Amino acid sequence: MANLANMTVREKKLGGVGVAAVLVLALYWYFLYKPKAQELNATQIHVDSLDRKNQQAKADIATGSLQKLRAQSAEYEQSLKVMRQLVPRSNEVPALLEDISTAARRVGLDLATVEPMPVLPGEQFDTYRYKLAVIGGYHPVGQFLSNVGSLNRIIAPVTMAIKLHPIADKTKARTRKGESLIDTEFQVQTYVARTTPYVPSTVKQ
Repeated sequence: MANLANMTVREKKLGGVGVAAVLVLALYWYFLYKPKAQELNATQIHVDSLDRKNQQAKADIATGSLQKLRAQSAEYEQSLKVMRQLVPRSNEVPALLEDISTAARRVGLDLATVEPMPVLPGEQFDTYRYKLAVIGGYHPVGQFLSNVGSLNRIIAPVTMAIKLHPIADKTKARTRKGESLIDTEFQVQTYVARTTPYVPSTVKQ
């Protein structure tokens, strides 16, 4: 108390200002800074959590996309294998003709005619066509055409013409008892995948 009594009015005012400043700082820290600091800390924790979740989501998406791409790639590869089985390459066409000849021999027929026709170019595939003819009974010819349609390649018999075989011709073709010989002429066409860009032919005016 003696010390306070000896203080001048100016010193007392300065002391009061100092105490007030401390009180203001204390009130600021308690009511403003501390809650805001806690709020900022909670916000930072939330942001960090969101960032981790975002990174995890990106990783999950990347993993999911990769798995999807792998699944699509496997599906496309399988489709490509099927297409390669169905659509031959150019150098496989002679082997296909041999398969057709074998299909004829399996039912006791022989190919009487094998005549290549002009190739029809296309954007994705070229169409190879051949004129074929067989002589035999109705049932063997039907079985032969069925065998051709069952080959592993796309080979389609088209434009068929059937007529009775001349009686005067003593062709040694096997037939069932009471079955007449018939001449069957038709075309087969198969498709070959293009290896060069398709250039459409120009039409002359």
